[in-house]
Amino acid sequence: MYINRLLLLAAGAFLIFFPAFENWIINSEVAWYRPWQFWLVIVVAAYWNQQSRYPDEL
Repeated sequence: MYINRLLLLAAGAFLIFFPAFENWIINSEVAWYRPWQFWLVIVVAAYWNQQSRYPDEL
């Protein structure tokens, strides 16, 4: 199974900086849209990762 290096690096950075991300996402009562932005980034990254791969079957 091929794992995109950039996506693996982003996942590692997320794990390292998770407390700061959690503080930014959850503890702001004014910016209610921040969790939605976070999930949108995850969906776009997954789509981009699958788009750059060649299909297994032709």
